[in-house]
Amino acid sequence: MYDALIIGRDLSSLIAALTCVREGRKTVLVMEGTPENVYREAGYAFAFDPRPFSGLADRQLFSREIGDILPSGDDISPSGVLDPAFQVILPGHRVDFFPDRERLIGDLIREFPEQEREIKRFYRAVSKVGNLVERWIAEDKTERLGWAAEILRSLARLPAAIAGRFSLLLRDDGKGVVFRRVLEAQLNFLSHLEMDSHPFPLSAAYLLSLPMRGLFYCRGGMTAWTAGLHRVFTDHGGILKHGCSIIRIKTEPDITVDLKCEGSSSTLRGRKLIVSAQWEKLELLLPVRKVLPGPNRRFTTIRSVAYPFCLHMGVHEGGVPDKMGSDVIVLRNGNGPVTHRDLVFLQMSLPGEIDRAPEGRRAISATVYLSDSPLCLNDQELKDAAMDIINSLEEFLPFLRESIDYLRVDQSIFLSRRYQEIVNRKYRTRRGPFFGIRTLSPKTQLPNVLLTGGILRAGLGFEGEIIAGIDSAFRSEQGS
Repeated sequence: MYDALIIGRDLSSLIAALTCVREGRKTVLVMEGTPENVYREAGYAFAFDPRPFSGLADRQLFSREIGDILPSGDDISPSGVLDPAFQVILPGHRVDFFPDRERLIGDLIREFPEQEREIKRFYRAVSKVGNLVERWIAEDKTERLGWAAEILRSLARLPAAIAGRFSLLLRDDGKGVVFRRVLEAQLNFLSHLEMDSHPFPLSAAYLLSLPMRGLFYCRGGMTAWTAGLHRVFTDHGGILKHGCSIIRIKTEPDITVDLKCEGSSSTLRGRKLIVSAQWEKLELLLPVRKVLPGPNRRFTTIRSVAYPFCLHMGVHEGGVPDKMGSDVIVLRNGNGPVTHRDLVFLQMSLPGEIDRAPEGRRAISATVYLSDSPLCLNDQELKDAAMDIINSLEEFLPFLRESIDYLRVDQSIFLSRRYQEIVNRKYRTRRGPFFGIRTLSPKTQLPNVLLTGGILRAGLGFEGEIIAGIDSAFRSEQGS
C-alpha cells in the first residue's frame, strides 16, 4: 500500500512525487512513456521541452520553499543568469530583455523613444504589482485555508488587486502599438494562459518582471534538470514505473491502479491518487468533467487553443548573428493583439556547449503553437508548418538554409507528437482572467483523488507548474 500514487509525465507530476517522498511518504510515480525527454543524433541533443528556468536562484520564490527537493551540482543546477534573458525580434526592431532593470528599460526606450514616459511608468507598476503577486503566492503556499477563509482573504486583497490591475493598463495614444506587441509576445512566451486583453491580469506583472528577477540556463537544458529530479526521487526511496500502460483505475474504498508493464500485469494500491490533467487517458479512466464539483466547475470553461510543434535544427555557428541570444522570440508581421500564430520561439545551445552540438555548431529548437494538436494533423500539414518556421526565420537569419547542418523534419514531427503529454499547451478561459494566479483547484469530487499540471496555474507558466505539483502533494497529505 502506497501513501501516494502519482500518474503523469509532466513537470508538475514529478514535483508532486518529489514533494511527497521528501515528506516521508511511500510514493510511486507512474509514467506511460519514458523519463527520457531528449533526442540525440549526429552529435546534437534536442530537448523535448526547450525553455529557460525562473524562480530557482538563491533567495527566490522556490529556492526558499523547496530548495532541499531540487537537485544540486554543477551539471544540473542553473548555471547563471541569461544576459539578455531573451530577445524579441520583429520587423525593424530588436529588444534585449536584460536582467538589470535600468538596462532593460533603456533598451526599450532606445527602440521606442516616443514611449519613454509610458515605459518608465509601466515598469514601475510591473515592479510593484509583481512583488505583490509574489507575496500572495508565498502566502497561499504556506497558509492553506478552508474555502470560507480563502474567500475572506480574496476579499481583503481586492482593493490592492483592482489598483494593481488598473496600473497595468497601457496608456496608448496610438503610437505605442509595437511596444504593446512586444509585451504581449513576452507574455505568450512565459505563460500557458492566453493573454490578449487589456488590462493584463495581475499574474502578467510577475511574468513581465522575470527578466529582472533572472532567467537561468542549465547545462544540458531542461533535459539534464529533470533527469536530476528523477535521480533525487529514486535516491530518496521513490518508486518510478515507466513504459507502462494503465488499463483500469478504481477509487473506492482505496485507490487501485491496474497496469501492464514489460509484458506483465500488476496492481498498485494507495491511499491517495494525484493525476496530471495533461494525462491522455484522464477522461477515459477518470471522467473528470463529470466528477468535478464546486471549486473546479470552471474546468469546462477552460479550453486548449494552441499546441506546441517544435522543429529541431543543427546549424553552423557562422550562420548565427554575433548578438543573438540563446532565447529569442520572433514576432511576425501584424498590428493587432499578439496571438500564438504570430510567434516563433527559438532556444539555442550556447557556444562551445559540446554536450548539445558538435564543435563550431549550434542546436536550435524552433517552437510554434498550432491551432490543432500534432496528434490530429497529418504529416503534410506538419511539414508545411516546418517550412513556415524556416521562412519566418530567414528575415533575420538570411543565411539559415545555407548554414543548416542537421534537419530531419520527419523526426521533429515524430517527437512533437510524442511529447504532447509532457509540454504545456496554451489555454483560454471563457472570461478574461482577473488575478491569473490560480486557474483551477487540485480538488476533485473524489476525496482521495487530486489533479496536478500546468493548467492549474496556467497564468504563471513554468513556476505555475512547480506550484501545482507542490500544492497537490501537500493537499493530499492534509486529507490523509
